[in-house]
Amino acid sequence: MDENNKEINMTQEELLEKYKVLVAACKAYYIDSVPTGMLDSEYDELEIQAAREGFFVRDYIFNKYSKGNRIKNQYIEKVKKTKVEGKTMLEAILDFKKTYGKDIYCDLKYDGSSIAIYLDSATGKPRQVSTCGNLNLSSEQGGIDQTWKILKYLPKQFPKGIVAIQCEALVDVNRMPPGSDKDRARQKSNGLVNSTKMDDEIAMLLTLRAYRYYTDDSPAGIAIKGMDYREVLKSFPCVRSRIDGHFQFAPADVWTPEELQNKPEGFTETDCIQTSTGKFLADGMVMYSTDGICLGALKFAGAGSGTELIKTTVKSIQWNNQVSKGKDSWSANVIVEPIEIRGCTVRKPSAGSVDKLVKEKITPGAEVTLVLANSTIPMIGKVLKPGNGDYQWPTCSCGHVMSEKDVFGSLLKCSNPDCSERKDRMRKYLSTISSPSDLDLNKFLVIDRFKWETTDVDLNKLLNFVKNEDPDSYKEYLMSFMGTALRKRNMEVVWKASYITLHEKLTGH
Repeated sequence: MDENNKEINMTQEELLEKYKVLVAACKAYYIDSVPTGMLDSEYDELEIQAAREGFFVRDYIFNKYSKGNRIKNQYIEKVKKTKVEGKTMLEAILDFKKTYGKDIYCDLKYDGSSIAIYLDSATGKPRQVSTCGNLNLSSEQGGIDQTWKILKYLPKQFPKGIVAIQCEALVDVNRMPPGSDKDRARQKSNGLVNSTKMDDEIAMLLTLRAYRYYTDDSPAGIAIKGMDYREVLKSFPCVRSRIDGHFQFAPADVWTPEELQNKPEGFTETDCIQTSTGKFLADGMVMYSTDGICLGALKFAGAGSGTELIKTTVKSIQWNNQVSKGKDSWSANVIVEPIEIRGCTVRKPSAGSVDKLVKEKITPGAEVTLVLANSTIPMIGKVLKPGNGDYQWPTCSCGHVMSEKDVFGSLLKCSNPDCSERKDRMRKYLSTISSPSDLDLNKFLVIDRFKWETTDVDLNKLLNFVKNEDPDSYKEYLMSFMGTALRKRNMEVVWKASYITLHEKLTGH
């Protein structure tokens, strides 16, 4: 075996050891936002060398440190939307320009899954990728970090001075299976963006179109603010699939109203439009000033917004035990009379949260509306008529019968501190670590929306309480980090089981 083959066949551990300097630099730059400690040219050379040996450092870093996290969406703004009624879309665009009184540009209001790309404006390099649909923008939680999944399909560099780029993740209608309802392209794009194990389909189907950018006040950013919107977008590099050449990333097509007038009849009036880089679903047009300021959007009168009254009736509640997935809770789906929403048959939408389920009496007999367009999954919108009040609460395998007392914010949890199922979950996790020093409290305790790495918790101190058989100090120490009533309540439920299973791990009995 020659030296090159030997390197290619190195184990993950050997590669991590060989490229530990590269790993540290990558984490510093992309996760911690601190200097890498080396020149860009040195970093790039190391990253290319590692890739040749089958080690993709950014994939490793993002999978390890950002997968499943949330990012508070910055810069991204909601767009004012107006429904077009009593006229054609083209007429509405021409009227919009007349009212505005200046030249404008138009591009499609794509109908897929919204994505934000955050850049290092000094270098133009992408750093993070997050979902940024309407629900993500209005939520304090922010969007789901999709850097680990999407970054590899982006250009290596954008123009300097840009801090964020707004995109739509789409599936080209022409790439869907023959005979598919075109609306299923929307569902597919949402499914791929939110998937965790569909890398092959993502590579073959998912494509991103950039349509909006945000700049800083650096000289480069100020220069871009004065540039032509269409020309700035055109300067974004395209990325094509190495498999079949389809566009995985490209700037949006941009037209003037006059150019749209010269398109074939009906071009602006359809919700499925052929562009220079694919055929995509759209529910209207977005207008921009010539220097890139978003002026507003025009929507087809029949386009879904998630607010239309699509009614159905609740048949039952389906409780889903998430413990087998390493979580410590139950989620709820609402079984409804099947209904078609934009090419998707909905039978069991999400309740949104257990708290909403209880407060609004989403139980058998309830009349509800369903929303889809502003969510990645079908979910209950409004409750038009409450149900019979029977939540069909599940029973934990430990024997505890759930009730409203087991609602922890948006989740349902077994509140039995001696829950055998929780202990089994913890034992299963502990069996995966070779030493107690490798303990990840996030995975072990599962305190919702809480990251132990943001605290100064001393793991050795915690383990010593267990070794010294001091459960009271163990509990008190963990509780000291719980700043809200909900977190304290969560800790009350899990601390005892964690102490017992850790004691077993440390003592062997």
